[in-house]
Amino acid sequence: MSIPKFEKKNHHYVPQFWQRGFLSAGGQLYGRRDSTVVPVSTRTTMASDWLYTVFDNHWNASDAIEDILSTLESRHASLFTRLQLHGYRSTASDRGELVEFLAIQTVRHPDILGRGHRLSRALGDLLVSIHHMTLLDFQKAMAGFGVAAPDAHNCYLLLRTRTPDQLAKERDDLYAQSPQSPQLPTQDALLAKPNVMQAISSMELCLLDAPTPEAFVLGDTPLPQSDLYRGFTFPISHSLAVVASPTVAIQRVLSRRTATAQEVQETNRWQFDNALEIVVGPSATTLGSL
Repeated sequence: MSIPKFEKKNHHYVPQFWQRGFLSAGGQLYGRRDSTVVPVSTRTTMASDWLYTVFDNHWNASDAIEDILSTLESRHASLFTRLQLHGYRSTASDRGELVEFLAIQTVRHPDILGRGHRLSRALGDLLVSIHHMTLLDFQKAMAGFGVAAPDAHNCYLLLRTRTPDQLAKERDDLYAQSPQSPQLPTQDALLAKPNVMQAISSMELCLLDAPTPEAFVLGDTPLPQSDLYRGFTFPISHSLAVVASPTVAIQRVLSRRTATAQEVQETNRWQFDNALEIVVGPSATTLGSL
């Protein structure tokens, strides 16, 4: 049996190429954590050890997912470079690549990767309390997990045949599952990529050029983690951002315009308010004003 490749430890959930777009003219990147602004390096920001490491049933670790993400990042880095060329006219292929990038970036965030474990534990807590619930209450609770009433009805009848001790043991086994377990890997969240791509593809995507002397900043949670269909704005670099808006029209290529100073400031404030730990940018002054 061959052992899979396992060499990578430091996994970036916001790619380094994206962060480098926020370097100052002198090549410096600044980061703000809480109220402190200091010079930082993309090697250590917006990263987590072994985040995308996967295991097989024999607990052999693999870099497979991290390697796939690295390959995609190379292609998306070229896209970002093209979009920032003066006078560049985007193509339908560019739009498709941007949609793919957005979908991947949405599902690869640590919060999203951990959502499956959080939901499974919440579901376990619900199921173990089945003997204290009416059918109607159970159906209402299961609706929050996307389970239709008829399916919840069948589940209710089955669970009621189990003793409280049996249910408690199964719940405890669920809690004992490691996030790296091949039975319930956190990386399963990446499988939602096609669904997210479909949702974003139906929106209008417009490039926003930052007016002088404004500059965009980037947080480590750069995209909304729910309700993407309502619209959102995210920065590509300190000079360029994208606004995604609901639309009924079919868009074939990216539109483009100059952002207002207010749009830049509102985008930066959203990045700061929704950051997990850090916001980066080309200016300590800009970060300090958030």
